[in-house]
Amino acid sequence: DEAEDRERFDELLERCGIPRPEGRTVFTLEEALQAAQEVGYPVLMRPSYVLGGQNMIVAYNSADVTEYMGVITKHVDMSHPVLMDKYILGTECEVDAICDGTDYLVPGIMEHVERAGIHSGDSIAVYPAWNLTDEALAAIMDYTKRISLALDVRGLVNIQYVLYEGRVYVIEVNPRSSRTVPYISKVTGVPMVDLATRAMLGEKLADME
Repeated sequence: DEAEDRERFDELLERCGIPRPEGRTVFTLEEALQAAQEVGYPVLMRPSYVLGGQNMIVAYNSADVTEYMGVITKHVDMSHPVLMDKYILGTECEVDAICDGTDYLVPGIMEHVERAGIHSGDSIAVYPAWNLTDEALAAIMDYTKRISLALDVRGLVNIQYVLYEGRVYVIEVNPRSSRTVPYISKVTGVPMVDLATRAMLGEKLADME
């Protein structure tokens, strides 16, 4: 819930000193139009508490927001808000990590080929990342550690970042497995599911062979 509820997520990143794109949560069309004006177009819109990037779009004007909210309020349970974030057209990258509550392990950092905002399920990711500076890689590793420990993750966590004008921003945190785990496990030779399961059962990464 701390990773999905926008207010709690913002508080988490504030505690960790990690930047994220400016965002709002809305329930109605009126709130959405006002939030878009405050954040500034374009905005990334998506329902909260859904998997697989369902119903995620980039809105470039008020007509887009109006159309999206009309569709979403018909087909999605509005007991949870719609998330609206400032859309940053940068380089998107992604990390699958394992944490045992004390230490963390990142087998590799993936870089998305398509523009930011294309969901990872619809895009191509490459490993190793080829456009990230040493400074960006260091920031991603540092932020992954801070977030994993702050959430007290035991097992797998997936974190998505965007690099824009030399600065790394956190887009989303999923304290669970993701679709990229099998791929990164295969190309790095790190059996992520096995290690994560052992961490969930109480073992420490430092003691694993």
